[in-house]
Amino acid sequence: MKIIATKEPQNLVYIDESGIDNTEDYPYGYCQKGQRFYALKSGKKIQRISMIAALNGRKIAVPLTFEGHCNMDIFNKWFEQFLTPILEPGQTVILDNATFHKSNKITELAKGVGAEILYLPPYSPDFNKIEHHWFAIKNRARKNIPLFTSFRHAVDSAFL
Repeated sequence: MKIIATKEPQNLVYIDESGIDNTEDYPYGYCQKGQRFYALKSGKKIQRISMIAALNGRKIAVPLTFEGHCNMDIFNKWFEQFLTPILEPGQTVILDNATFHKSNKITELAKGVGAEILYLPPYSPDFNKIEHHWFAIKNRARKNIPLFTSFRHAVDSAFL
């Protein structure tokens, strides 16, 4: 993206959502060399935790976790209550093309603090740098599941 290349890296704020459910625990097992390992695992999702966060430089900022899936109402409230207070004039907020990202309220909130909104082209997750962080965050959450009595707390701990 030519526009992104013209911006100072410290002025780029990448936004994205992701989710994890509590059936994503992949235990290790053993079998004879050359044989495939099989394990019984329920295909039913029991609990889903969604996450929204911003990436500025190499720092994850204002993460929010919640049960269920993201929608325009949740995203708008996160943007207003968590992201807007830390945005600075001249910053560019980079979003993918999720329908709930495209509201007049988001544009107005960004303009109100002197920031601009930039939407990535469709189907271009490689341009959104926060995408590369979700794997590590989910991996930490999975490893923390045995340490917590609550799946939600295990996910929250991945951001610490």
